[in-house]
Amino acid sequence: MVIAVGEESRTVQTGRTSDAAAELLGQRATVFPSHHGGFLDGEFGYPGKPDEFAARLREVLDAS
Repeated sequence: MVIAVGEESRTVQTGRTSDAAAELLGQRATVFPSHHGGFLDGEFGYPGKPDEFAARLREVLDAS
């Protein structure tokens, strides 16, 4: 299981809960570029970094 957190979301509720859940499982949250919806391309008003997110996701999946 990979618990993920957006680098811009570490201090908000979604980031804090990701960090807390990972800690309970004895691991660290895996940091992804952008915010909670970093995979989005702006179609919903708050663009993420989908290309950087996809590259990080490939790294994480390749390592597992």
